[in-house]
Amino acid sequence: FFGSLLFDFDQVEWIKERISDIPIRLVFESSLELMSSTQVGDFQMNASGERKGPPPVVKKVLGLFGSQKEEDRIVGYLSFLKIGPKLLKFIPGKKVRDLRNWLTVYGYWNQGGSQNVSSMFLYLANEYLMDIDIQPKAVKETPPLGLVHPDKDGYFTSAEDYLNWHKQHSHLPPDAPVAALMLYRKHVITDQQYIPQLIKEFEEQGIRPLPIFINGVEAHTVVRDMLTTEHEQAARRRGDVAIDSLKRDAVYVDCIVNTIGFPLVGGPAGTMEGGRQAEVAKAILGAKNVPYFVAAPMLIQDLNSWEQNGMQGLQSVVLYALPELDGAIDTVTLGGLVRDDIFLIRERVIKLCSRINRWVSLRRKAAKERKVAVLLYGFPPGVGAVGTAALLNVPRSLELVLKELQDAGYDLGEAAADLDGEAIVTALKRQLEDLPTSRGPDAVAEAAQSIAADIGAESVATAVEPHELREWLTYPEDWGPTEWGPIPFLPSKDLLVRKMTSQWGDLESYRGLRTTAKGQPMISGVQLGNVWIGVQPLLGLEGDPMRLLFERDFTPHPQYAATYQWLKHDYQADALVHFGMHGTVEWLPGSPLGNSGYSWSDVLLSDMPNVYIYAANNPSESIVAKRRGYGTIVSHNVPPYSRAGLYKQLATLKELLAEYRDAPEANAALKPTIVDTVRSAGLEKDLPFGPEG
Repeated sequence: FFGSLLFDFDQVEWIKERISDIPIRLVFESSLELMSSTQVGDFQMNASGERKGPPPVVKKVLGLFGSQKEEDRIVGYLSFLKIGPKLLKFIPGKKVRDLRNWLTVYGYWNQGGSQNVSSMFLYLANEYLMDIDIQPKAVKETPPLGLVHPDKDGYFTSAEDYLNWHKQHSHLPPDAPVAALMLYRKHVITDQQYIPQLIKEFEEQGIRPLPIFINGVEAHTVVRDMLTTEHEQAARRRGDVAIDSLKRDAVYVDCIVNTIGFPLVGGPAGTMEGGRQAEVAKAILGAKNVPYFVAAPMLIQDLNSWEQNGMQGLQSVVLYALPELDGAIDTVTLGGLVRDDIFLIRERVIKLCSRINRWVSLRRKAAKERKVAVLLYGFPPGVGAVGTAALLNVPRSLELVLKELQDAGYDLGEAAADLDGEAIVTALKRQLEDLPTSRGPDAVAEAAQSIAADIGAESVATAVEPHELREWLTYPEDWGPTEWGPIPFLPSKDLLVRKMTSQWGDLESYRGLRTTAKGQPMISGVQLGNVWIGVQPLLGLEGDPMRLLFERDFTPHPQYAATYQWLKHDYQADALVHFGMHGTVEWLPGSPLGNSGYSWSDVLLSDMPNVYIYAANNPSESIVAKRRGYGTIVSHNVPPYSRAGLYKQLATLKELLAEYRDAPEANAALKPTIVDTVRSAGLEKDLPFGPEG
């Protein structure tokens, strides 16, 4: 039996049961449970539930490879693979011979290519089946780890050498963001076409790629030892050395992009223990303190099923669930399978690069120059809910956040020393009233100006012209099959506009939710220097505010879309803050998981970094904000609370009523006492006695 890339629990259990009697079992790059079934001759990875493995002398040899860190065990095995078969020639015993054969077979498999695969089967046949006159060729080797570029033959073995070469041969400026791009080695050595396309697109979008190919299990050692950041170096200068294995020639990066998925520690082989090693991954990534993206083409799911139903099953575990344990953000589906081939969707790669550029720009820009947009909520409408969120005191919390921003150097203009969150919420409520909205932006701004002025803020409002919204929602004129890739249909440049107008009517003639008398979507807020505070638009229709949650083909209304597009294009926000649990943008129609270019959450959030404040006790919904809404979640504890119960006369009344109900006739004498207790509790004002008194 020969198996590879098998991780699904049900599949693993099914296979284990059916291969137990096969004498030669070779399982690579799969779940540890299935890899433990490996058997070659007398060598068994695991037998009868007890890990037998190699003899003590071999274990001693294995211990010489790799570091002594627990998380580096699998990396040590990889180092042993290359030289192990040669060393084991000098150790007697059939079991050692079988171990040597297994290592040799894995060496053929790991190096890849048709020549190595055919030689692997010849080797097995000669050793265990029959003597064949044809002898296998020696392993054709490629580096287990290196760097690659489509404009350079061969591979680089030094990241420093690669960057020096790239700076001399690329059109990018010296200060272009550097993105460490971790690639699956098998795809590099088998010349998968998406690899050079991905590298070239990063360059086209102004990012200097650092394409490092790995087997998958050593991703954490690459990040830990080969990459460094300004943050890490500043910490080391202060004497804070979080990583003691950092190499002297480690190169600076602005972000890390993992195109393999799985846990950072162990990769595919660490799938079943991702949670156990998550703390190690967090320590490594925390020391670097740069964005860690997981973005990859789907290797388990085809593009057609993704377009129809979103990412599903094991594919979502590989690209979302496991990397999220490590702290990955902004997962983007870069492409997927069409039959047996891997295709990129260029539009998705552009989205990833755009988000990378915005995160790097946010880091590099001085705090006083960063423009922040804070979105509060007003749901449900018409009941005074503006500036509220579940389990959070929004006005008071807003005061604290604004104070922290001010202390961190953000420009809050002439903000009063004692910022009043309640005053901000009151100003926002005034702006949302119907009469000022119908009269236009000047009337809306004026409605809250005096309140805003008292706290050193400014009441601001603007109206978006329908033709602007149309332009913002239109894909580039020249986009075609090259950008959209082999998905089942080719989106037209005005696809989003046509969907919106089919639901809400022509943009120029639409009069509805928060539009002026002239039909312009209205956007208003309170401005404190470079911090804009507004209210997220209502979600659906008047009288049916939840409709969008249940309409797959519905669209946000024009004013909803205009708000987010205005924040990107006109206000030019460097970051969004969604304040509390929870908003609605992450629930908009589109792909259930794995946003596409026509998922409304993806369209409206665009490339803006999104910081999402969320209650810690609701992971099931915060994960939607993280995945569909590109939210970087900042959790807060929930306030302590308990059952309120009853007090004073109400508690006494409850006991009297319970006693009376048990036996009404026997306890008739309790009636006067019950009536007196009702009066003393004041309940007769809300529940007057009937004619009988």
